[in-house]
Amino acid sequence: MKNKILPGLAAAAVAWHLFAGIASIRSAAPAAGEPAQLAGGYACLATGSCLMNAAQYPRLAEMLSALPLAALKPRSFISHPYFANVMPHAFGDLFLYQNSVPAERLLNTSRYFTFFLWTFLFILFLYILAAGLGGTDAALAAVIIFCFMPVFLAGDTLAAPEPAAGAFFLGAIAAAFRSCRQPAAAAVHKKKSRPGEVRSLFRWAVLAGILAGLAMASGFSMILLAPLIAGLWLADAYLNRGLRPGRAAWYTAVFVAQAAFIVALVYRFRPGLYLEGFSAALSGLGQARSCFVWGHYPTGGAWWALPLAFAVKTPLAVLFLAGAGIAACFKKNRGFLLWAAVPPAVYFGVLAGTARPDYGRLLPVMPFVALAAGLGTDRIIKERKYYLAAAGFLLSLCWGFLMLRTYPHYPAYFNELASGPAGGYRFFVDSALDRGQEIKTLAAYLEREGNPPVILSYFGAARPESYGIRYVPLETAAYIELAGSGASVCAAAQEDGGMKKLLLAVSATNLQGAYSPDKETFAWLKARKPVFTAGYAIFLYDLTADRDGLERTAALFDREGRNAEADCLYKRAGAAER
Repeated sequence: MKNKILPGLAAAAVAWHLFAGIASIRSAAPAAGEPAQLAGGYACLATGSCLMNAAQYPRLAEMLSALPLAALKPRSFISHPYFANVMPHAFGDLFLYQNSVPAERLLNTSRYFTFFLWTFLFILFLYILAAGLGGTDAALAAVIIFCFMPVFLAGDTLAAPEPAAGAFFLGAIAAAFRSCRQPAAAAVHKKKSRPGEVRSLFRWAVLAGILAGLAMASGFSMILLAPLIAGLWLADAYLNRGLRPGRAAWYTAVFVAQAAFIVALVYRFRPGLYLEGFSAALSGLGQARSCFVWGHYPTGGAWWALPLAFAVKTPLAVLFLAGAGIAACFKKNRGFLLWAAVPPAVYFGVLAGTARPDYGRLLPVMPFVALAAGLGTDRIIKERKYYLAAAGFLLSLCWGFLMLRTYPHYPAYFNELASGPAGGYRFFVDSALDRGQEIKTLAAYLEREGNPPVILSYFGAARPESYGIRYVPLETAAYIELAGSGASVCAAAQEDGGMKKLLLAVSATNLQGAYSPDKETFAWLKARKPVFTAGYAIFLYDLTADRDGLERTAALFDREGRNAEADCLYKRAGAAER
């Protein structure tokens, strides 16, 4: 491969990334948490009232997500009791579905804006850091790999705080690296620098502080940037002789002051609010909460959950190339491992310690994986490691096949270790697969089938009726109250000259019983083949002539005290037997 080919390939990869991201946005309904974050961000931005989600996320990412909505002039609803009583999910539902602007337009306007913003920043910062570590070719290879990583097509296309934290985290590390690894740094170290060179390095240190402050105002976990970057500067001074220890200490003081100023600015110089939110977030980590991880239901999570998610959600080709990149750094300049491996390792270690299998929170790690993979690709090409190139090529074919198979439902991407997207629900649900975003895909299928009514066990924050679904709710784990669309189980269960079709749709999160007291509620469905799977996340079953399935569904209605619906299904089960 000639060097002059790489810029064209990188441009094509970016174009494909934008195309695939837009397709993902158009295919997805609101994901769990999106309405609440969008509504809270708009209320904070437009009115200065920032009550929502203070105990979950800092406010900057939400405000940036809501920024383009100002042109649409939606209602803010801050006088509603949902806002006064800090009910974020009910308030988000109100804002999205009862506003003067259609819900789809509100949501996708925000998604398009943030997707383009985060894509630009990720590519910019990734290129800066990769070029400094491995040169232009390695940087272009890292950008190409980034564009084909499904985690960014899944995470950056949502109105969520994780992409903001990830982009600013990467930017802070890249700027800190440039402040001590720029060519002028050698002259500064030897005390032969000119004033302009010193100012240039100092500006990068200031920029690192600004970006760290923006990261801290987007995610509470980003507070680790202060000790992390200070440690990196001091370690670099010792290993790479990039800065004198005294200058590293001076940069650290400026960096911390700048980051603190940015956080105070975002919080309108009320830092106590940030500290209150941070304290509430810490206390929330200790709260016991059920989850599903590879057939297990650990209360509060498990230490191995995030490492497993990383292993099955990252393309194997990328992991292979990243390993080659780390080896290249070790061989060429061990000091570079400080910047390529230590930041994601520290963040990953802190995150894994929380034991929560929240895959979205891994987003800040993934650009560094692309960085290492870019360095590995450059090493394989330049050193003509043909056996490594052959292995990487074969793994890349599998990667491409799974990407096409998953398109455009990228939250469902799982690699070959999980048997691809179809096997993902056996490993993880919720944020790693099913946040309710595929209800729109289910609606499209039902419309093609004549829009029959369906019994729906839904997990998420969207309103199924807004997509035309005629449904009766059952065993839901929705973020909002779902009363149904007015469809009748008894009408669907009646015989009328023949057997009417009776359908049951179950979200993957509910199928695995992640948040249900009875983990076996829908276990009986796992032996049945669904007639349709919406984005690998919502399973649709035909119970028309399934006596056992009808009786089990009737028992669930009985358990909820809905005896009339249960009786109709029991009667239908008897008819199915005949």
